[in-house]
Amino acid sequence: MKVTLLDARFAKEGYTFVHYGCAEECRGCRLLTACAGNLEEGRRYVVRRVRGTKHPCRVFGTVAAAEVEEAEIPAALPKPRALQGAVLSYAPVSCDRVLCTSYTLCSPEGLRSGDRVLLSEVDGAVECERGLELVRVRLRRV
Repeated sequence: MKVTLLDARFAKEGYTFVHYGCAEECRGCRLLTACAGNLEEGRRYVVRRVRGTKHPCRVFGTVAAAEVEEAEIPAALPKPRALQGAVLSYAPVSCDRVLCTSYTLCSPEGLRSGDRVLLSEVDGAVECERGLELVRVRLRRV
């Protein structure tokens, strides 16, 4: 579990977000290390608990302390790789059809090619415009 500071409007249990790094206005802030310093850019997190501590912030107005952990990520995998409980090296589905309704599952934010992941859930077929046999899964980085 990591502690970070979030915009107080969004600091609620269950809220998920992708950490994109800090804004230019954050440079020189005395809370930068506690705020964005312990999160990895490009990773998706979920708020597990909100603490009562709040601080003023140049970007958001007010930030609240929250305990977060990396979130499980919905994704699509080829059916032969979709074995619940398996630990595997993640490889996104290669696709350039960004307007496809399944594109965000094939290239989910928060995962990178080569990440070691636990396949925690298999949840049915995914429509693929290219005709690939894909399955919806939930992945957690290990």
